[in-house]
Amino acid sequence: MPAQKTEHSLQKLKVFGVNTCLDNLWTVKNSNITVLALKPQMFPKVLSEIAPAVGPNNIIVSVAAGVTIDSIQQRLPHHAKVVRAMLNTAVQIRDGAICYSTGRNIVDADQELVHRFFTSVGLTLESEEKHLDAVVGLSGSAPAYFYLILEALSDAGVRHGLSRDVSTRHASQAMLGAARMVVGIPRQGGSKSDLPEVGCPYKLKDEVCSPGGVTINAIYSLEKAGVRAAMMDAVDACIKRNYELARLNE
Repeated sequence: MPAQKTEHSLQKLKVFGVNTCLDNLWTVKNSNITVLALKPQMFPKVLSEIAPAVGPNNIIVSVAAGVTIDSIQQRLPHHAKVVRAMLNTAVQIRDGAICYSTGRNIVDADQELVHRFFTSVGLTLESEEKHLDAVVGLSGSAPAYFYLILEALSDAGVRHGLSRDVSTRHASQAMLGAARMVVGIPRQGGSKSDLPEVGCPYKLKDEVCSPGGVTINAIYSLEKAGVRAAMMDAVDACIKRNYELARLNE
């Protein structure tokens, strides 16, 4: 049940038939899992507010960048069960990428519940907390990188005479299909647990690049422009900023 401080903030959720609440304490007391979807600077105030309601069976999940499990547990009762998760915006269509780490009080049953909770909105993997910063820069912020690339491809199509709609649809479908070639798709009627082994992007790239063909010339142009290094630099910049946020919230 979403909780906000003002009725206005909850209006967008009510149109979907979601039950809402203006009382954070009531929400925590009546929930198995409480997700803190807050800006990092809001955590100290909100954690102090909800601390009296956090019982031994409540699981507190943070999805904020730069806020560590330890910093959350320090502001909650000693029995608090804390999970830190990184996700991306594609959870809105249940096709997100989620990675989570668990705090010291999480037991197997809690972990199973959290895993089922996140699996309902996308691919879910568990990791050591020290790796979550890399996940932020990789899959957490990656949708923005891909949108920028899609926008550029769409512009290229328009430049060569395609309509904006046709250009964007072709570019996005090509990206979607390429991603599915890498991660595989479930067998007909299967689930995500039936996915085959992850493919090798460089091998799939070579399958598209015929010797002396058009695609290898395009790849050469991208390499000459430094696209590969630019993508790696973007991930590095994101991770660096995440470290800065973590220090601000210590």
